[in-house]
Amino acid sequence: MSLPPRCTIELAVQTIRRLSFPDRWAALLAFVFLALVPAAAWANVYIPRVSDGRGIKVGQRSTFHPGFAVTTGYDSNVYWAKGQGQEEVRGGGIILPTAWLGLGNREVRDGLLQSPPEPTDRIFDYNLAVLAGYRIYLSGRDNIRKQSRFNVGIQGRFILLPGRRFSAELNEDFVRVAEPRNWETGPGANFNRFEHIGSLALTVRPGGGRLSLSGSYSSGLLRYEGRDLTLYDRLVNGAAHETKWRFLPKSSVVVRYTFYNTYYYCCQQVGLGRNEDNNAHRVLGGYQGLVGKKVVLDAMVGWGWGLYRVDANGPSFRSFIGNASVTYFPTLRTELQLGVERSFADSLFGNYYVDAGGRIYVRHLFRWNMLGFLGLSVLSRRYHGLPEPGVEDARIDSYEGVERLRRDDVLVSLDTRLEQALGRFFVVGVRYTLTVDRTDFVVNYVPTPAAPQGLTDFGGFTKHVAMLLLAVRF
Repeated sequence: MSLPPRCTIELAVQTIRRLSFPDRWAALLAFVFLALVPAAAWANVYIPRVSDGRGIKVGQRSTFHPGFAVTTGYDSNVYWAKGQGQEEVRGGGIILPTAWLGLGNREVRDGLLQSPPEPTDRIFDYNLAVLAGYRIYLSGRDNIRKQSRFNVGIQGRFILLPGRRFSAELNEDFVRVAEPRNWETGPGANFNRFEHIGSLALTVRPGGGRLSLSGSYSSGLLRYEGRDLTLYDRLVNGAAHETKWRFLPKSSVVVRYTFYNTYYYCCQQVGLGRNEDNNAHRVLGGYQGLVGKKVVLDAMVGWGWGLYRVDANGPSFRSFIGNASVTYFPTLRTELQLGVERSFADSLFGNYYVDAGGRIYVRHLFRWNMLGFLGLSVLSRRYHGLPEPGVEDARIDSYEGVERLRRDDVLVSLDTRLEQALGRFFVVGVRYTLTVDRTDFVVNYVPTPAAPQGLTDFGGFTKHVAMLLLAVRF
């Protein structure tokens, strides 16, 4: 069951009219902001910020959270290079001023608005945030200094009538990312791109509310600024359904189906490096909820099917998928999570890739108000259906470390953070990230007038980033 768009808008307007004057303006700004402006995929861009403070009250329930930070540190591998052949490892210092603005009546954690599943007296829950930063490279090499770029993101989460018999949820993410290439090139050839992810979901809870039925539409857009990267511009449209039965107050059985259609804008002819349009189906079922008093279990298993009709040389995905995580709260200040997954996703280079691996993290708030985080993930990633050299992509001469047009990588990521609050408004922190891609994969490109010897791109790299952060937050 779903309402037409006009009914949904009228319901929102009637809801806003029932609020007090300050909250009415906060709700109106939230609704208009989310309806017109997409929001940021924080996982896709590194713009440092710290957790919000107490905030500034807006109306009866909303809180405004501004903040500003200056981060300085060192990047050991600006161009994600392996240090072999033509790829020299170049390091450089970084200064990264950032600013953010947030407004909401619920916090966002791991991309989810923290609204309880039970109905409350709230008519709407929302959280909006704008984040911007300018990455400045410090180096004796002119080419590294010219890689300095501006990044910006907007994130919005909005739920109308949370936990009620009928509710509507709108999530929007938009980000402008600027990153150097994976080998040293001119500053105009960056991986600069726009990414958008949005979804609208309608949920019905018949009876006493233990059963919920939801349907959603989602969209995604990836657009590169560089002319030579338009091969990877794509549009994704999708639909999803979820049936959830809450058989205990905090335990549910879930069945979920998702469908995504991926369309690439460029190059309908074979031989121009085109990516393949495709349809992807995923069916998952499992359990989500509490086990005892201190353990949260999320376990989903199912089947995935990715269909690549146009590609006569590459495969389609047909196999099992799933994920499971156990989160343990030994105290109110400590959170420990262990998770595993097997998933597939459309790939910009080749047809798709399959991830299999796990992650672990611990988050702890010390008694002296220091927040600590340590996270480690290890993934085995296999790319399927790489472009056949000279046939599907005339720019590629040959591969190394490839068997049956498959590429194998092992991805290791380590993230550590310490943030110490100094009084109510100031925060000092240190951060260190390690990113490793272990692979024997190499691409040898056909010689061109600009590169008469041909270019060789090594797939692996090791990257260390250490940062010191000083922030003022509210």
